[in-house]
Amino acid sequence: VTIPHELAGAIIGSRGTRISQIRQQSGASIKIDDPLPGTNDRIITIIGTPNQISQAQYLLQTAVRQSGLYPG
Repeated sequence: VTIPHELAGAIIGSRGTRISQIRQQSGASIKIDDPLPGTNDRIITIIGTPNQISQAQYLLQTAVRQSGLYPG
């Protein structure tokens, strides 16, 4: 999944608390890369069972929506 750099903070949370919660709740391994060269985009890699990946994606989308930074 690729996200704009501006949304990374909403997903990571203060001191990494939000991403830690998402990892724990979903059971998935989630890695957020540094911005891609020449862009502000960051790649999120999600590894797990299909159910874990689906749950992680849902929780990530929820974190973005709750941040108010991105419509949807």
